[in-house]
Amino acid sequence: MSLNRAVSLRRRGATPFNIESKMSEEDPLIIDETKDDNGHGTVTNDANGQDGAVTNGAGKKLFAPSASFVDHYSLEAPSDEIKFRSQSVRVFCNGTQQFQIIEEEDKTAVDRDLEGDTTGKTKKTTLKARVSSDGSSGLSVLRGAYTLVTVLMMGFLLIFALQVLLFLFVSLVTEGGLTSKQSLNYGHLFGSVLSIPIFVYGLASALTMATEFVVDTWQGHSFFRSVLRIPPVIIDWAAFLAFLGIPLSVMLFHMWTGDNTSTETGWWESTAMVWFGSIAIAFAIFCFVVFVVEVWGAMELLSHHPDYELLDFGLGNIGKFLKRAILLRQLHSYSAVRNRTFYLEGANTLPGVNESYDQSDVADHEFVDESVSLYSRLMVKYAEPDNGSGRQFFTEYETPKRQFNIEDVLDREVFVTDATWNLEKFYCRRSKARTVLVVNGPSKVYPRQMWSSLICAALGTVLTVLFVAAFLRWGGASIPLVIILTVLFIYFNRESARQIYSLYDSYRDTISNNATDDPNDSEAIYQVTETHRLTRPSNLTCWVLFGCELFFLFVFPLWMLYDVGNNAIAVLFLILGAFSGCRYYFNAPVVLTELGSLDLLDGDFIRTKSVAEKNEETAAIAAENDWREKNRLAKIVGHISQGSRRDAWVGVIGTFVMIFLFLFLSAFAGGSNSGAEQTTDNILKDFRYVPQNGTFHYPTCALTEDFAIPEADRSGTSSSALADYAYMASIAYTAPESMPSVLDAWFGEDVVFDNTELVEEFRSGREESAVHFKLLTFPNNPDFAVVSIRGTNNGWDMISDAQLWSASVLAQAVRALLPVGEVWDPILVNLVEMIGILQSASLRKVAFYVSTSAFVEWLRDEKKVFPSLRITGHSLGGGLAMISGAQTQTPAVGLSGPNTIITRKTLEPPVTVENLNKYTFNIIPDRDPVPMIDDPAKNVQHIACLAPANNFIDCHTSIRSLCDIQYTCGSGDRPTLCDCALYYGYPEPEAIGDRTFQEACGVKDEL
Repeated sequence: MSLNRAVSLRRRGATPFNIESKMSEEDPLIIDETKDDNGHGTVTNDANGQDGAVTNGAGKKLFAPSASFVDHYSLEAPSDEIKFRSQSVRVFCNGTQQFQIIEEEDKTAVDRDLEGDTTGKTKKTTLKARVSSDGSSGLSVLRGAYTLVTVLMMGFLLIFALQVLLFLFVSLVTEGGLTSKQSLNYGHLFGSVLSIPIFVYGLASALTMATEFVVDTWQGHSFFRSVLRIPPVIIDWAAFLAFLGIPLSVMLFHMWTGDNTSTETGWWESTAMVWFGSIAIAFAIFCFVVFVVEVWGAMELLSHHPDYELLDFGLGNIGKFLKRAILLRQLHSYSAVRNRTFYLEGANTLPGVNESYDQSDVADHEFVDESVSLYSRLMVKYAEPDNGSGRQFFTEYETPKRQFNIEDVLDREVFVTDATWNLEKFYCRRSKARTVLVVNGPSKVYPRQMWSSLICAALGTVLTVLFVAAFLRWGGASIPLVIILTVLFIYFNRESARQIYSLYDSYRDTISNNATDDPNDSEAIYQVTETHRLTRPSNLTCWVLFGCELFFLFVFPLWMLYDVGNNAIAVLFLILGAFSGCRYYFNAPVVLTELGSLDLLDGDFIRTKSVAEKNEETAAIAAENDWREKNRLAKIVGHISQGSRRDAWVGVIGTFVMIFLFLFLSAFAGGSNSGAEQTTDNILKDFRYVPQNGTFHYPTCALTEDFAIPEADRSGTSSSALADYAYMASIAYTAPESMPSVLDAWFGEDVVFDNTELVEEFRSGREESAVHFKLLTFPNNPDFAVVSIRGTNNGWDMISDAQLWSASVLAQAVRALLPVGEVWDPILVNLVEMIGILQSASLRKVAFYVSTSAFVEWLRDEKKVFPSLRITGHSLGGGLAMISGAQTQTPAVGLSGPNTIITRKTLEPPVTVENLNKYTFNIIPDRDPVPMIDDPAKNVQHIACLAPANNFIDCHTSIRSLCDIQYTCGSGDRPTLCDCALYYGYPEPEAIGDRTFQEACGVKDEL
């Protein structure tokens, strides 16, 4: 190999080598070189007497850099140094970007002696910085494809997490004794509620890791490389196999063998499932490695804790490590603390990691934000001075003890100069970020930039308030309510305005106080948050609290979950509890807030080497190990253990917990009812809607002949079947005592009956179910009957909605967020089915559709009546009607019902696409959100909705849909409703009698 220039490359901590020399016998990928007695390149003096020149194997002098670089552990990877004859290049990598610092001799500067004569020696070197990229469009496309699959995996992990919480509450409702006729089991109630903290903590942690996994995939697995201590070539090959190699092999095999018999996209379905599975396995390994490194780092920090003796890792010391971890965790959790946030004005040094500025002269004490929680105030009030007995529950510090912040420990600053300033970036900065705002000096932020930032912050706050008010008003809130809610919003967010003014005040003071100083001196403003511990629990208190946590948050909930009978949820709780407990007590951020630094990590936790062997290690290798230990723990702490990502996922999971808790409480408080009473005053028999000439009607206005309702005089069937089914679906909400009048008013006297006897006969002797349905029979045609299933009417029904369709809704959301998300349709059903495994057999048993399908089968197989049976329902009832129709192969008409294509395999028994297409029909109003749930089968009828744009929920109203069907199709021989013109925006129907519409509907003249 021939090069024009001899080159030496050296990894940080490794020795330089000559690229022209022979390969090493130990490793063919490492090039050997000529070394001195210590294994280094030869150090010589140059011709001019300069020391420090390094020679390569051929004896040629290499450039000796004068600058010394030390890699900070916040770097993505350790820097590389490349030495040429006249230059030295330091390369810092971040993904596909490279930041390069080139040091070379300054040819224009020469050294002079005392008399001013030149000596011929080079006086100094120069540093040149540049940015380069080794990325490409092909690499971006490849990583983009990888990332899309990881986002899909993360989306289904979120679905899995929410289904766990949902089934937790569903099992509490059904098997905890809370049914419409049974009493509540308080043990199950409290056990399920007490399991929530571990579920929230564990599931939020898993989602945080998934977010980092997605980001790391896009960045080329740099995080995984730094965390896992194996050669990068192995990591990259393993990632290639998981992300591309194995799925591509499966796809090629299926395409080559022509295995395309199962579905039209059989090869893609198999490929996608294998691809998803490979990514899931890679993510599981990723989580396990992060877990081990995080706990391992906490143990190493604990072993070096200055308040305790030095510990070596070993089985004999596990108890000591556990004791330290528990006491430190309890100290951190139950101590009273005080937080103070303020600005430092005119600081001419960088903020120190372990320095306190609370009493500093440059601290702006005019706007100190001090916060002490109610718990801390109570602890300070009742804590006692330490008397040394150890029997006190809480003791007060004589002087508050500093507790460090993670942002300070990780030693990360962001500089805002005239070049790095950005309007949006400054406004959207993280609240706890250590932002250093340069206000004096060569790179100072100019006044116009500062004023722009302040105006933008103020304007952003005002626009946020106006947006909240406008949104409330758009949503239909009254003006007094908008004013009240807006004032409350301003009150709870008043701190942001105070921060804007305090920053302005600090900036103004700094400028005015240093107006005549040296303009070359840089001064800055930065925000400091200091935490001081005011009280502490005694060791006895820590152990008592630990025992309470262990029993009430783990042992008792686990016992109750098994007792309820949902073994899948109980096993998951056991796994999450074990891993979360380790991460909670062996918590690296907690230890770091005590130590204030990562410096105690030395890369040599397991002391298996002798002292002599350690002394033989070079300082460079020791520094390399030290850097890697700090780097990987800093990344885990900053990205996963805590931070904005973790807080966001805790907020998401917590929000859904509150929603499910609301549904549970509403079901518990409201119970179940048989329906509401209804009058027939709004039904008009002497008015009609006539379809407009020259306009298209809905093709399904009359449906087919076998769906039509028998006429009272046996002369045939009604031509308004679509409206009839919409009406029968809507009256499922009606109380039994009102049913005769509402049926006679629509169909005619004694044409249709509410057959409560058969319904009660079916229910007797069976387990109580909260689902409500009616059996409508027709004496003129004994073979014909309609089962009308009630929709969502109370908390019970909302829980059933969530139990059946929450997974499909979330799957649709994930698909919608992904570019070309429809390509994953072949596996959505399988993924939702796998999540459905969380449901126990007892949960499936009490699902609403089980009762409705059983009733249809009971009529057909046991009672052998109504061979022309039909099913209908609105909302939840429409969805249940279509499920029962597909399961029992009975024609079903749903009105605004959720669909079943994605959900079909989670049912028991599952339904097929063929049966859904053959036996189900769904009426879908425009902008109605409920029939958007799940993917529809083939037979649907879209109808219009005249509701205002800001009231799309009203499109789900059954009477509004009935009005649209009658207005478009015509009312035929059926009556019309006052509601259509009075409330839903349709024209007044045409009178066929002597009454006016105002007289018939009781409308006053002034209206």
